[in-house]
Amino acid sequence: MAQRLASRVGELARREPALTALLCMAVAGVAISLYLTGVHYLNVPLACSTSGVVDCAPVLQSTYSVVPGTQLPITVPGLLWFVASGTLAGIALVRAWAGRPEPRWLRPAHVAWGAAGLLVVLYLVYAEIVQLHRICAWCTVVHLLTLATFLVALSRLQHLDVPTAATPPSSPPRQRPQRGRAPTTPTARRNVSTPARRAR
Repeated sequence: MAQRLASRVGELARREPALTALLCMAVAGVAISLYLTGVHYLNVPLACSTSGVVDCAPVLQSTYSVVPGTQLPITVPGLLWFVASGTLAGIALVRAWAGRPEPRWLRPAHVAWGAAGLLVVLYLVYAEIVQLHRICAWCTVVHLLTLATFLVALSRLQHLDVPTAATPPSSPPRQRPQRGRAPTTPTARRNVSTPARRAR
């Protein structure tokens, strides 16, 4: 039973590589967001370079690491963003598993969600490079996952099947009458054959 299930999962992953990639990226993003949230609240040791341009601590301890006007670390909204992205990919995978088409709204919604996340990423990259002059390695991985999610979702939207317009039925070709002969109709044929039958 487990082997058969694994075979079906592998077949689904091969049939839907884009959805599988979206789900895997969401899982990776959730894992990193949970780790960075633990660093903020639980003083979990931060595994990152502490010298040079790549230095996570100054970035994660700056005012840009929290939602403006709050003490909520920005990793929490990031966590929710990846959960929502994974949910959208999961819905499409479940429908594909059942052999049913995915909802028409799902691909545009995933692109819009990816675009919203990408706008936040651009703001955070600006803050790191221009304001802090430091780069957080963990944040960069999250940024790349967000960018890849947007690009894959956009690629899926571009391959959305668009129904083709129905072509009007073609009229049968008109027969051109032969020269020197009047066009015969079924009525004319019956009228011609009637005297012949009477003569017999």
